[in-house]
Amino acid sequence: MQIRLPMTGSPLRHINGYLVPEDDGFTLIDCGWKADDVLAALHAGLAEHGAALSDVKRIVVTHMHFDHYGLAGTLRRAGVPELLLHELDWEFASRILTNPKEADKVSDAWLERNGYVVEPTDEESEHHRMNELTEPTRKLGDAERIGRLLVVWTPGHTPGHICFVDTVSKKMFTGDHVLDPITPHVGFWSEHRGDPLGDYVASLNKVAAIGAAGVLPAHGEPFPDLQRRVDELLRHEATRESQIIDAFGGATATGGEIASRLPWTRRNKSFAELGEFHQQFAVAETLAHLEHLRGTGRASREGDGTTYRYTLNA
Repeated sequence: MQIRLPMTGSPLRHINGYLVPEDDGFTLIDCGWKADDVLAALHAGLAEHGAALSDVKRIVVTHMHFDHYGLAGTLRRAGVPELLLHELDWEFASRILTNPKEADKVSDAWLERNGYVVEPTDEESEHHRMNELTEPTRKLGDAERIGRLLVVWTPGHTPGHICFVDTVSKKMFTGDHVLDPITPHVGFWSEHRGDPLGDYVASLNKVAAIGAAGVLPAHGEPFPDLQRRVDELLRHEATRESQIIDAFGGATATGGEIASRLPWTRRNKSFAELGEFHQQFAVAETLAHLEHLRGTGRASREGDGTTYRYTLNA
């Protein structure tokens, strides 16, 4: 059962929360960001299905981003007994949300070392204001069961992103891992992040191998063909990698320089046409590809920590 939770001011318009019936009540998959209109929409959606918040026994969160996790603290205080989140995303959330402004400074400094200067601001970003650090009552790992739901660990979008297979309907709740027609963001936002793009590609292959009778994403409409969309996303990543390799032009370059030479969004906008917020995401996505190339030996990175430059290896 789908409940549309508003994302006021966002072009995405809403996030899909899902109610899964269990013997003791309902499990809610993702709960929206922290805002009064989201809470009101949740109450209204529950009522449409003949339920109330007291019937929700647990919230399971696909990942810690504010539009999926932000309302969890409010709901716990309102009496929902359980909150479940992957252990790696709890670590991720704890690191970022304990001191959001400091976390933003770390990311800004990383982007600057890679050739993109973020305009300084003292304001706390919107996504931090709409999020709240709330400790899960249970930290999840791969292949665990929550009633009829099977946990599938799918790192990439975040380190602890998880999908859920409904063992009754055989459908898969994919969070932000598999979306259609949106391409999920996979970015490299700080030093020592490993290989999020490599993790994402491996996770796409993982969910394709599991198969599903249908896909229930966090954004957009449900769709039937998981394999078709996984194939499209894999082709997208391969095309983007080729574009990045071509953008070197035989010289060394910063991540910011490479990003500025690429088309962006499904409308193929130039980098200059993007707003500053989306430019930051574009650079972070470019860096995820560059670090994947570096991790697989196809590129090298030089720099003293002040400015990093990448070179394609022969």
